[in-house]
Formats: sequence, C-alpha cells, structure tokens
Amino acid sequence: MEGPQGNEALQELDAYEQMVNTFAEQAKAYWQLWGPLGEPMARGVEAWADVQRSYILWLRQIYGKGSQH
Repeated sequence: MEGPQGNEALQELDAYEQMVNTFAEQAKAYWQLWGPLGEPMARGVEAWADVQRSYILWLRQIYGKGSQH
C-alpha cells in the first residue's frame, strides 16, 4: 500500500506485535507458576506467539513492498 494507508497499517502491525509479545510474556509467566505442570502450556503459548510473529513479518513484507512504488 502507498502513502498514509501503508504507514497506518504498519503502525497497527507494531501495536499488534506488542500485544502478542505482552500476552505471551504474561501467559508464560502464569503457566510457569504451575512448575512442571505448566511447562507444556508455556511452550504452547510460545509456539502460538511464534506463529503470530511469522504472520506479522509476512504482512510487513507485503506492506513494505507496496509502499516502495
């Protein structure tokens, strides 16, 4: 995308990435309180966050290519 719409989209992606990181950090901290019983859940949260980060990266690449026209 070009112009303000592309910049706005990238800003929204930044906000979403921050939300993903914050949620993942807090959720992992919660599950770590459970000790070994919470470890599988903490790993699941990290896997989910990795998928979200990959998707964000993909979207940034799309918007970045569009804004270079």
